Amino acid sequence: MRLTVLVNELAGVKADQTTWLLVCAMLDRGHEVAVGGVADLELSPDDRVRLRAARLTAPAPSPAEALATLLASPPTSVDLFEEAGVLVRTNPGRDPRTWVHHTALDLLRLVRDAGVGVLNDPDGLARARSKLYLSCLPREVHPRTLVTADKRALRAFIEAAPGPVVLKPLVGSRGQDVFKVQRGSENLGQIVDVLCRDAFAMAQDFVPEAVDGDTRVILVEGDILMVDGQAAAVRRVPGQGEFRSNVFQGGHAEAGGLTPTMARITAAIGPRLRADGLFLVGMDLIGDRIVELNVFSPGGMGDANGFAGVDFIAPVVAAMERRLAPT
Repeated sequence: MRLTVLVNELAGVKADQTTWLLVCAMLDRGHEVAVGGVADLELSPDDRVRLRAARLTAPAPSPAEALATLLASPPTSVDLFEEAGVLVRTNPGRDPRTWVHHTALDLLRLVRDAGVGVLNDPDGLARARSKLYLSCLPREVHPRTLVTADKRALRAFIEAAPGPVVLKPLVGSRGQDVFKVQRGSENLGQIVDVLCRDAFAMAQDFVPEAVDGDTRVILVEGDILMVDGQAAAVRRVPGQGEFRSNVFQGGHAEAGGLTPTMARITAAIGPRLRADGLFLVGMDLIGDRIVELNVFSPGGMGDANGFAGVDFIAPVVAAMERRLAPT
């Protein structure tokens, strides 16, 4: 198959990231893969969506060598209407160019409507691009939540909460601007001012198990990705004195494993993910609650490979092949 992978920008791709491991697995399985940045999409005068991208046609001895080959390759204009499929691996939360990601979803809808498989589905991505998507899931699987730009409403939620509250931007990643507060917290006014200044803020009841970290679980087609009885799951443990387990905030990864709670929650949300065309999703669990779903570029699969001693990447590509196969 001729496949395309869409990223924020080529310069940001790293050889050890899940996105690139997926590209290498595609090459290993005989596919040709074009990779391009989201701002390099265009609608041409013939009403076809094209991407300025570099294409690899054969595997390399290592992911690093494959990436070096890609970066040294001259870009060409790829007609996405002629591709077998497009894998979206962008991360809008890490890109200040909000406009380009909104337009990209519109262009990807045109690609999908032309009969090309787009994973994840652009409409599903639009629905789930902010943390608001948690409200579409059963109430018992996520913390009590308020989303508002009203500072008084935010303070009232904190005052009425039975315990600490986590405040965060509605859109964001890597644990940036995430605060644990409670009534009477020092600097609460400044925190609320910052979060509500130019955007909506999210407040959630603090899940006590957060002190032990969270677990990233990879879901494919609404089910836990399992290989040889092992779940694609990675625990992320907070650093000393920190409640955020994100590795960019000092957390570290440990082996995860399948639990009854994990299976129960996945069974509860799987039908919704499938209905919304969300093929590949990262589910972040604390205790028995989902705190976030990453639908654009869920990572951690390299760590999962290492901890479980199995290859989780190739089965994802195999599932893509089944999804994209002509009917």
